[in-house]
Amino acid sequence: MGFPCSLILKAGLLAGTLDILSAFLYSYIKTGTTPVVILQYIAKVAFGKTTFTPQGPAGDPTVLTITGLLVHFAIAFSWTVLFFFLYSRIKLMRQNKILTAFVYGIFVWAMMSIVILPLWNNKAFVFKAENAAISAAILIIAIGLPLSFIAHNYYSKKATNL
Repeated sequence: MGFPCSLILKAGLLAGTLDILSAFLYSYIKTGTTPVVILQYIAKVAFGKTTFTPQGPAGDPTVLTITGLLVHFAIAFSWTVLFFFLYSRIKLMRQNKILTAFVYGIFVWAMMSIVILPLWNNKAFVFKAENAAISAAILIIAIGLPLSFIAHNYYSKKATNL
């Protein structure tokens, strides 16, 4: 089974967009945080707060915001590429689209929350049930479901054309 690069690009763009829009909405409802603040936070976490001070190499708030958006989409595309890589090789993932979406969303949540973000933030992971449930649900819906359905559709059509 080949690696459908243009489909992966589109799927990553969709998943990344759904994920960031969900994050914007959730943060705004919960704390009144604006999208610009969220994107700047992403950039600061990824590259360190001192990078984006007025004295730092990227002190412009616009640069900070765009960098956060680029970092977010780089992460979303990474999860998309990994999903397609695994989907084409693990037969079990092709058995049930919903279960695959659920498991992958939980996997992404666990890796981001327990491994990647604590390493970037230099802080230990602290489990909070409500935040974990909402964050995991967002990732299941925004990343797991679209990727699962897109991959299933692509590989099902490919199998019938053989």
